[in-house]
Amino acid sequence: MNKLASTIRCPVCDMKKINRSLLWNYQGINHYFCSRQCLERFKSRPHLFVGDPQHGLSPKQKNQVILKKRRMRLREIISDDLKADLKTSLQSLMGIDAVDFTDQELYVTYDLLQASLEDIEKTIEQAAARLSKGMAEQVKRGLIHYSEECELDNLAHLTKNSDCH
Repeated sequence: MNKLASTIRCPVCDMKKINRSLLWNYQGINHYFCSRQCLERFKSRPHLFVGDPQHGLSPKQKNQVILKKRRMRLREIISDDLKADLKTSLQSLMGIDAVDFTDQELYVTYDLLQASLEDIEKTIEQAAARLSKGMAEQVKRGLIHYSEECELDNLAHLTKNSDCH
């Protein structure tokens, strides 16, 4: 590996180990990513990760960390095996800070700049297909997604001093 390749970092999670096949050109600059999760995260809101001369540094370039803690109540008591599977699966995502359980609740703390509630829910559904998918749960999830989407849009909004708008 040459010296230039060793200095390339994933703009989302700052990892040095990048996957050269995960490339996206944004504003004439090639950006390389460590994982598909980081690539998709960047594509959805690139201004969270790269600044520009007119608006200054991005939230990521300012080293902001937006920790969120979500509680998800599950329909049934979580077995120890399911807890272990969920914990392993969730911790494989970038940006997951902590995964904790009670009998029927899952608590996930994550960096909003690196992971989303949607990423977390997909991982949970893959690890445990038997979790509740009732209408009330879907509505609650929709409201949480909307809240998170608004927060991300506000962070990605291009302003010189990043004050509220």
